[in-house]
Amino acid sequence: MVRVESSIEIKAPIEKVFAFLADPRNYEKIFADSKVKMEMLSEGPIGLGTKYRISAERRRILGGQQVDFHLHEYVEFEENHTFTDRETEGRLKKEEMTFIFDKTDNGTKVIAIIDYELPYSGFGIIIGKLMRVKMAFIHFLRSSLERAKETLETQA
Repeated sequence: MVRVESSIEIKAPIEKVFAFLADPRNYEKIFADSKVKMEMLSEGPIGLGTKYRISAERRRILGGQQVDFHLHEYVEFEENHTFTDRETEGRLKKEEMTFIFDKTDNGTKVIAIIDYELPYSGFGIIIGKLMRVKMAFIHFLRSSLERAKETLETQA
């Protein structure tokens, strides 16, 4: 399994930043390198067990391929502190995205982590560690966090 991580400070209250990033309906606003279609499968407030389907054209990561709808579920959720979103059905062998939130003097520090494993057995592990794939995921995290920052700070 491969892990990539990025962080950013957003000049907005932790409650606002957490609520925005924990809501999958905002992904089309922040996933800079993807054309996203999202469908909520769970009713009620977002939290542990929330399920949704998403498809995305990931130009940098998968060479412009349209990714079929895949199912995600929140498997960890502690309001205003952390949440983990796991792909439960899709193309990758494993994909988890974790967000960690901390108050700062100027707003909120957000740490975003993606743990992933490509679906090609031992060969997938080698490919997954190659710099090009890993750098694409790092770029995806950084650009998404930067767009979230821009969106949230302009709303303030």
